[in-house]
Amino acid sequence: MFYQKLIDLNISVETEEQLFDLVGSRAIKLDFARIGYISNLEKRELSYPTGLKFPQVSLALPHVDPQYVENPFIYIGRTTKPLKLKQMGDNADMEAKDFLFLGLKNGSKQPELLAQIISAFQDKDFVKHYMETENTKDMLQIVKNKFKEVIK
Repeated sequence: MFYQKLIDLNISVETEEQLFDLVGSRAIKLDFARIGYISNLEKRELSYPTGLKFPQVSLALPHVDPQYVENPFIYIGRTTKPLKLKQMGDNADMEAKDFLFLGLKNGSKQPELLAQIISAFQDKDFVKHYMETENTKDMLQIVKNKFKEVIK
């Protein structure tokens, strides 16, 4: 589910919508997502915000309905500056630079994956390595090591 070509740690955009357009276009071009992916991302995020705050990092987990996913993936994106978004659960305003776009074909796997991601981002050592990593090859290794069960 993790691929080096789906890791971008230096995204320069001004808004969450611009980020969705950029990531969505890449995912479609690389045959991981289908037409409609970008609009479904935007629609779902408005109804069900995905921002999460942890002690060491804030991130968002945008995702779509399974019919917009061609091949399962997790796209790791980091913006050059924080973007305004809404927090999961209470819709509170927040900011984040880190995004994990979840592309699942089997929606029943989503709760398990979310639980694993939340657990990982509560692990101070993992978060430290994740935040300090600036190249895609190292990031791929970090997430593959942490999420072995997910990528099977």
